[in-house]
Amino acid sequence: MPDTAELRAQIETIDEEIIDLIATRMEISDELAKAKKKSGMGYWDDEKEREVVHRYMELCEEVSLSEDEAKQIAEVILHISKERQKHFFE
Repeated sequence: MPDTAELRAQIETIDEEIIDLIATRMEISDELAKAKKKSGMGYWDDEKEREVVHRYMELCEEVSLSEDEAKQIAEVILHISKERQKHFFE
């Protein structure tokens, strides 16, 4: 069984991967905002937000995370994305 230092090292590695993936997601979100603005769309779609939250709930269910945890993860990521996209429309 790994000791606490090994487990913390594993968590640090995973955290780095998570941040890298979130940064990539935000870069794509920025590009999406630019495309939406160019096509005359609004920067945010509430229906699409509900779809994303639902998708997170399904994904989290597959890996034994709770519905509440899924919603929290989705809401944080979507909040950041929404704030970033809004800047392209101001």
